[in-house]
Order: sequence, then structure tokens, then C-alpha cells
Amino acid sequence: MPPPCLGYTSQHSCYTQEYDRWARWTYASPPAETISLKILAHYEGGPRCRCSQTTAFGNICEGKKDIDALISAHDLVPIALDTIIPKVKRFCPSFPWRFNEFTVHDTDWVDLAEHRSPVPFFYSQCLQPAHKNPKAMTFKSKQFTLYVVVPAAQWLEFEVFMEKEKSADSTTEDASAAIISSDKGDGEQLTTSSHTPSTLPVASTSTEDLAHRPFHMQVAQMTFVPARISSQIAPHNDEAMEATDALIGTAATTPTMKWTVISPTPAATSPPRKIPALAPFVSPSWTHLWEALKSGRKSELDVNNVLTQAFETIQFYPIPTQLLAEILENPQYCSFNLDLSETYPGRLRVDQSPKSFIGIGGFKTAQSSLLMLTPPSPSGLGSKVHDNVVIKRPFLRPPTLNPSTSSTGPPPGANTLYWAKALLTMTYDFIDSAISSAASVLPFKIPHLRFVEARLALAHSQFTKGLVKPKFGGTVCSIYLLEEKIKGGSATFTKYIHNMDCRPSLSVHEDGYDIAEFLAFTQHVQYSKTGGLVFISDYQGSRTLLMDPQILMDPFVPSHPRHFHSIGDGSDVFSEGNVESTVASFEKHHECNRFCKWPGFGLNEFGAAVTGVCESLNP
Repeated sequence: MPPPCLGYTSQHSCYTQEYDRWARWTYASPPAETISLKILAHYEGGPRCRCSQTTAFGNICEGKKDIDALISAHDLVPIALDTIIPKVKRFCPSFPWRFNEFTVHDTDWVDLAEHRSPVPFFYSQCLQPAHKNPKAMTFKSKQFTLYVVVPAAQWLEFEVFMEKEKSADSTTEDASAAIISSDKGDGEQLTTSSHTPSTLPVASTSTEDLAHRPFHMQVAQMTFVPARISSQIAPHNDEAMEATDALIGTAATTPTMKWTVISPTPAATSPPRKIPALAPFVSPSWTHLWEALKSGRKSELDVNNVLTQAFETIQFYPIPTQLLAEILENPQYCSFNLDLSETYPGRLRVDQSPKSFIGIGGFKTAQSSLLMLTPPSPSGLGSKVHDNVVIKRPFLRPPTLNPSTSSTGPPPGANTLYWAKALLTMTYDFIDSAISSAASVLPFKIPHLRFVEARLALAHSQFTKGLVKPKFGGTVCSIYLLEEKIKGGSATFTKYIHNMDCRPSLSVHEDGYDIAEFLAFTQHVQYSKTGGLVFISDYQGSRTLLMDPQILMDPFVPSHPRHFHSIGDGSDVFSEGNVESTVASFEKHHECNRFCKWPGFGLNEFGAAVTGVCESLNP
């Protein structure tokens, strides 16, 4: 029978401590994902070829732990070289190794220095299906093997070098042997004494000291070595030899081995290691200590930074980049849709304080946030364990969505960015094709820009009990558009072209006018190559990254000189930022610049003095 209940026990006193511990674990960030490395030193070729390519040498094998799993092949090379090169130096310090020729390979014999992909090299091999949900992937740390390989030509030089070293050593030994044999033949050069091996005395310093010491101390002070070695170790001493024979009293007529007395030389002894002197103790300043204690007594813990942080459980959907040709060939690509097979679960930490807001536009707000995916995305936005992003959402928080009332289409900003990437890619394809086939050389440089990486995040509400009405978990409560941060913030932000005008917003002498001039040219290309149907406007961002575009199109496009065809049934297709007048008057108000007028592009000139005629969709 179980023991009877006795009320509170001593373990109940730990309730507060356990409560705090589990609370910290609940809001803690996911653990860092690491791998371990096994690094070996090999050389190319050899009779015992491991991996049929190389052979190990010197038993050089080192291990490394806690390596970031998101490390690329380019960053693995210095780690492997810094680990193995000191071992190779100790293996043969006299050989002039050329470490810049060493290469690093994996088990599949991929040269990591030549693998230029920025994608994490080993991360995909650590992902495996989860135990409870096989469709979800979990991270499991593994050990990977790398080989630091010495080229075959350098290893051949090393072998030749070692052969020369061996031949030089053998020559020195032969010369020493010749000297010893000549000393043995000369009876006057050596004075030997006959002693049995069982009585091996130890060296004495002088015969005078030996005569005044006890016998056991005299024997302890003498050392005898064979006569063939004595000539190389110490000078000959006849008096010491005679004194030793007299002390030991051994008959010289029954020798078994010849020995020579060597007087030891006093060895230079190093002085005792000094204990480092400690700095004198200094009492703290009374005035400074008083001020610190006074400030500490008045200070209070500031928890506002923590209280303004909100965590939301999200599903992460990538916004792909499709070519315009693929969009036209496949009807399912005409609009960005949520693909459940490409979703990633994670959490979003949103700072709700006013200082976190980066900007407030006409339709939405932008603020800083921290993205934490489990597992991280293979590349792009969300590929880091903790990724700083910008979240954008409308002013009004949408009502809770459920399967009966949810919208089937994506937010307008996601679809606009989806089409803007396709149109900008088409523009650069046109530029590359025109430059490659042009008869003259391009007289200016083409700026290289792209739109920011963006993803869609659907936040799901959690199950909570309330006094009035409970909330049920799993329903979508918020939709966020996540974008990568532009380095430099507002200091590098520039409005190049407004959506209400097709001319640059900057003057000729302002910084960034060259980018605005090129973007106006891209509008000309898009308008011409799409037959006046669509082009990108509201260009803004930095000198390399663009954000928040608008897709401008006239809802009523002339399909015949006397008839009009409606694309969106008279309504805006993409968003409320579509200004119809800008599209209708593009040929009249667009000002052709140096990009538009270059003959290699073959564009018709537009402007107030030119009546432009649109090219066909397939020129």
C-alpha cells in the first residue's frame, strides 16, 4: 500500500526554484547546432592507399568539437590546416614544407577550396526524419572526416630529402668508426685497466681526493667506460687510471673488458626558477566605493526590455523566384501560393516597444524581429539559428482566421514581390542578351541590384483558458511578411522612383542618381517588352538591395484599336498602390536617358516630343 498523505513535505520548498527554471527553459532559444571533425594528414599516392587516393603518415590525427553546423566548405579549410600544420612541422622540422600547396578533402574526395557554394557543407547530412512526424526533419550532430593532403610532387621531394639525411648520417658514423679503430692500434694513446664487469666503479674527480675518502665514496665517484669510446668522450688520464687500480685492488692480469677512467666535468646548473612577484595589494578607493554603493541602493531592475518581447509560433513559407517564361508556361505559377511541402516551423520574437519600429508607411508598419526556425532553412532567409529580420504587417490586425473564413490568396505584398523579382530577372536577361550580340562596346557600367529575400510567416494562436471566451490553438491569428535587413538602415535608404511618376526622384547631382537613372531604363524595357502591360515602380532601397516595389498596370489595356480589354475587371490586381495614370501616360512622360538611347538595346525613344509605339510581346 502507498504511504498515507502527510501534507506538505520538504520538497515543496523547491517549488519557486523549479518554477523559475522551467520558465527559463520555456522561453529559451533553441540550442546551437554543432558537428565534430576528425582531421588526418595524408600524402598523395603510396602502397597503402586509403580511399584509393592517399596514404597516412606520421600517425597524425586530430579531432575538433563544437564546430558550427552551418559552416561552409570555404571556412572548413583554415580550420583543418591550422590543426594539422603544427603536427606536420613537428613530424619533420628540417624539411622546408610548402603549406600553401596542401589541400583539404572530404571522404568523397571533394576539394573544399574549390567548392565555392555558400550553402552549409555538412548540414544536410545531419538532418533526419523526426521520430513522431517523419515529414518533419530534425538535426542530429555527427562526426565528419577531413584529409589534409600533401601533393605527390612535394612528398617526393621530402623522400629525396630524407635519403640525403640518412646518407649524411651514415658518412658521419663511418668517420667516427675510423677514428676509434686508429686509437685502438696506438698503445701509447690509451691507458687501460682490467676489471671484471661485476665490479663497475664510478668516476672520481682527482686522485688526491680519492686517497682521503672512504672506499665506498671513492668507488661512487669514479666512472669507467670502454676504451673504444673514451677517446671521444674525455681526455686520457693515466694518473686517475693508476689510482683506480690501486684502490680497487683488481689484478691486471685477468682482464675481461678494457675500461678507461673519465673524470666528470661539473655540469652547468640552471638557477632555481623565480616565483613571480605579486602586485602589492591596494585598498579600494573609499570615495568610489561609497558612490557605487549609493547608486546600487537606488537602482532598480529594468524589466521593460523583457516585458515588451512577444513570442509567436509560426509556419515559415519561402517566396520563390520564378522566371517570367516559367510563369507564362505554368498557370499554377501565375500567383504566389502557400506550398505546405516547403514550410518550416519556428518561432518569432517580436519587439513591441516603439523604438523597434523601423518605419510606418501608407499601408503597413515595419519593425525589427528575431527569427528562430527548427530546423533552419537550407539557404537564404532563416538559414541561421537566430536571424535578424524585418517584419511587415498592415496597420489593423486581421481577425482570427479559420478554415471557413480564411482567404485563399496570399497577402498583396508577397504577390507583388513575387512578380517584381520575375520582371527584374527578365530585364537583366534582356540586357545580357543585347550586350552579347551588340556590334559596339557598352560605354557605361550596368548596376547590379536585386530585391530583398522575403518569406511569409503565419502566426498560430495558442490554447488559453479565459473567463469569458477561450481561444483555441492552431488558428492563424497574424500574417507577417519577413524581409532581410538592409545594412546601414535609414542612412542608406533612398527613394529612387515614385509610383506616381516615371521619372527619377533625385536630381542629377544627388548621390544615387546613377541608380535611379538605370531603374528608369528598366521601366522602359519592361513596358516595351510586355507590350505596355506592366512594369515595376516605387523603386526604393540601397545601392544593391531594393524593397517594397509596386507593380503598375492599366486595368483597361487596348487589345484592338477600337476595343479595350479588362485585366482585373476594372479593379487593382496587385495592391492599392497601382496608379493607373502613370501607366497610361508612360510614353508621354518617360524621359529616355543614356541607357535607353544606346543602340545596342534597340529601344524606341519615348518622351514629350516622341510618339512611341509599343513593341510586340515577342520582339
